[in-house]
Amino acid sequence: MKNLHLAVVGALIMASPVFAEGIFSFGGKNYTEKDLSPAQQQQMYEIAIQNYEQTKSAVDSFILDLHLDEEAKKQNKSRVDLEKKLLEVKEPSEKAMKAWYESNKNRIPPTYQFDQIKGEIAKIISQEETKKKRDELIDKIKKAKKFSFAMSAPVAPFVDLNIEGFPTKGKDGAKVTVVEFADFQCPHCKQTSESLKKVIDKFKDKIKFVYLDFPINPSGISKAVAEGGHCAAEQGKYWEYHYKAFDGQSSLDKESPGKLAKELKLDEAKFKTCLDGTKAKALVEKGRLEGERIGVSGTPYLLINGRRYLGAHTYEALTKEIETSLK
Repeated sequence: MKNLHLAVVGALIMASPVFAEGIFSFGGKNYTEKDLSPAQQQQMYEIAIQNYEQTKSAVDSFILDLHLDEEAKKQNKSRVDLEKKLLEVKEPSEKAMKAWYESNKNRIPPTYQFDQIKGEIAKIISQEETKKKRDELIDKIKKAKKFSFAMSAPVAPFVDLNIEGFPTKGKDGAKVTVVEFADFQCPHCKQTSESLKKVIDKFKDKIKFVYLDFPINPSGISKAVAEGGHCAAEQGKYWEYHYKAFDGQSSLDKESPGKLAKELKLDEAKFKTCLDGTKAKALVEKGRLEGERIGVSGTPYLLINGRRYLGAHTYEALTKEIETSLK
């Protein structure tokens, strides 16, 4: 317990604003975060947010330890037994396991059937329920003891993006702008796309959504599909192409742009001319370079009103974040 307490205090000290006058001095000049490139500023932010989250986690563990020690002493019980009782969860039902399997099917290899992995699913659900119960208990302890946290959450640096020429939905001048960098072959991008589609439908003209391609899959398929999207845009069918590509993610190949164009009944000759040309290729490359400039290293990568969003990419979490931004 003592070592953990020292670790928490140390983290709080390290997280204090020691760089008020600058990050470093070089050649007689003090340099602040604003002197760094956008990518370096993002890197600093990611380090700060990681430290913040780890410190919060350490503090929560410390608070739970204090509570368990106190309660075990009061009740004259073993601390291990008390913790086990407080965090005990029921075995998941067959219905709950099947529901989990169906909602996570796109992340499970097709060779794995439900009956083969139901034991693993039961463990995952139990772990999730235990964590939920633990978090609820810690929140309850915090409220009872009037907890306050000394650290402030780091604020993501603002980045000015060049979004000219990229596909958009919503209204220019909307109060909230959501920018996504993604790869058509990235499974998490597919899930994020599904969430964002519902979010866009909900908020309509209250938000503006901008999509930039950031193909990182080494197969080259993502890049080819991305180029096809810009060619579909020439015929007014970008978003139909975009969602079809994500829906058929598991079967994408080098021929997919042409197949998608055919399914959408585009002028195939015009589409092929565009694919063979340089305009679509230049737009995909522009998106990639813009991403690298601001520090994008993986997908999906979201910015809301010019600031990195690191929260969950579920419909519920994104809705909450946008509602907060609208206020």
